[in-house]
Amino acid sequence: MRSLRKYIKNLTTICITPMIKVIPRQRNKWLFGAGQNFKDNPKYLFYWTNEHHPEIRSIWIAHLRYDVEKLKKQGYEVYYWSSLKGLYHALTAKVYISDHQIGDINAFFSGGAFYVNLWHGSSVKRVRWQAPQLFVKRFNLKDAAEMRTSLRFRVLQYPIMFRKPDLLLAPSSIQAKDFFAPMMDISLDKCIVGVYPRSILLLEGKETALEFIHKYEPQETVEFVTEIGKYNKVYMYMPTWRNDGNDFIAQAGIDWERLNNNMKEKNELFILKFHPFTKIDLPKIEQFSHIIIYPKSSDIYTVLPFIDVLVTDYSSIYTDFLTMDKEIILFVFDYDSYVKQSYELSEFDKYFVAKKAYNFEELLNIMKSGQDCHVPPKERERLLDFFWDSNNKRIDIVEEIKKHQY
Repeated sequence: MRSLRKYIKNLTTICITPMIKVIPRQRNKWLFGAGQNFKDNPKYLFYWTNEHHPEIRSIWIAHLRYDVEKLKKQGYEVYYWSSLKGLYHALTAKVYISDHQIGDINAFFSGGAFYVNLWHGSSVKRVRWQAPQLFVKRFNLKDAAEMRTSLRFRVLQYPIMFRKPDLLLAPSSIQAKDFFAPMMDISLDKCIVGVYPRSILLLEGKETALEFIHKYEPQETVEFVTEIGKYNKVYMYMPTWRNDGNDFIAQAGIDWERLNNNMKEKNELFILKFHPFTKIDLPKIEQFSHIIIYPKSSDIYTVLPFIDVLVTDYSSIYTDFLTMDKEIILFVFDYDSYVKQSYELSEFDKYFVAKKAYNFEELLNIMKSGQDCHVPPKERERLLDFFWDSNNKRIDIVEEIKKHQY
């Protein structure tokens, strides 16, 4: 029944979209959205555009009432996505800017809009059109070619797969050519290479991040940064989201009490930050003095400059953290099973270079020993060129959008 409702909704959207194109759109009216939260690249570009491009009428389209109230209090123009004004602006704005898919704003009313996708990571994972085996199996297709001819697949995967961006931001030339253009099934000339808006804080450091936090973020973020400054070293564990929904933390075999004791002895802090979709069974973390959970809804990019060591696995947060030249530990306890899934991570070891721990004992020993976990300089230089060569040639994304849509 759910699949049928989705089919009818998407089919209606496909039919309506061409009709919407006849409605005049205002070139200086730009809509920003990021799905269920005020976050990621659209958030940072929204602030930037409001501050540096007054000729653009920048409007945030929110899916949460909380974000509507928050941005109104800050003095920004924001509307709930299904409100009359939200729908009106979806019909009349020329530019849509999101980080995932056009439905982050409004797929139904998007006909004639210039769609810009800022995306949300730089990695070697292959998704969407680069990972046809995922969809062949899921939708019972004969082969990858049927993805383009099956009406059922087209409807059920609209707009994510078939409402392609008019412009796509890529963080490096290599990523644009080998990952981003193929991922979206678009030509390379629809990609622009530039620094992610969210990466500015990482590149410019604590002072810029603190200024941003005081200007835009809630008081609890200010207090959080102040609090973690009391520790000798701060670790943040950010594992990637597992599609299969398994309780991978249980599989990791973490002894929380031993971990906490180690942190306590050295006056260090271990922060847990999970993907919003992650569902796991954790012990009562509040019983531990030196282990805390970072709120799911809080923006991690404002806080990363204040973290000393990243503990992750296959997540693209690895590449973000790499830009700051800090310590990284890859906790890959499920390496053998994970890389064999349909993520096409065959080049993981080539592009995820760091101290690796294959079980909890190894992780704990690395942290106890205090060994240097920086990525070697030559390797880091190679990886930055692969993931982030745009860091050396910053562009004004707003001007690039103007240039392409005109």
